[in-house]
Amino acid sequence: MKKVQKTALSPEDAREIVSDVTNADRDRARLAISAGVQAAQGQWIEAPLIAEALALELIAIAEHNRSGAHVAAYLRGLAEAIDTTAGYH
Repeated sequence: MKKVQKTALSPEDAREIVSDVTNADRDRARLAISAGVQAAQGQWIEAPLIAEALALELIAIAEHNRSGAHVAAYLRGLAEAIDTTAGYH
């Protein structure tokens, strides 16, 4: 058997690849969620009920992936951002 020499991947290149995949996955997830929200709006479901459903799905994801602390911290920051922009309408 002929031994094939592998080229080492630099840490910077590895981080860039992981970042690219993460960004692509984030974009795909956002499109999927946006399509679901638009479908709910198309069925005349009220915005607070859509938000509640999204929150319940976030809770389910956090429980399933054991990432509750991370999701909770993100949601606290999100709530603060919403509070600061609530008067812009």
